[in-house]
Amino acid sequence: MPTSAAMCGEASWNHEKPGPLHRGMDLLALLGESIVQGLILGFVFGLLLKLATKAVKTFLLVFFLVVKWLEARHIVIVDWHRLTNGLLGSEELVINQATELIENLIEMGAFGAALAGGFYLAHRLGK
Repeated sequence: MPTSAAMCGEASWNHEKPGPLHRGMDLLALLGESIVQGLILGFVFGLLLKLATKAVKTFLLVFFLVVKWLEARHIVIVDWHRLTNGLLGSEELVINQATELIENLIEMGAFGAALAGGFYLAHRLGK
């Protein structure tokens, strides 16, 4: 015999809390989604960084050759020692920045690992 709630057309809702198995499945779904997003973003960032690196490398090479050619023609005078003097004292800053970057990547967890994996995959497939 149907219940009074079913006879009146009211929906019978189950208000029970999810068990630990259900919460674990939600956690796995979220973790899987995070890993997939990290792989996709890492792959895209890897490809973009590879293209940008090639473009910057080409630009700097052409720029350096043009400056050297202009210097050889005595059109431009470049003090190369003053240009490199600023770079010699910044080793500690570069090391500190690299250390902070690595610490932040470690703290990111599964997303960071998947991002790095996608980046590596893009780098390997792009060769």
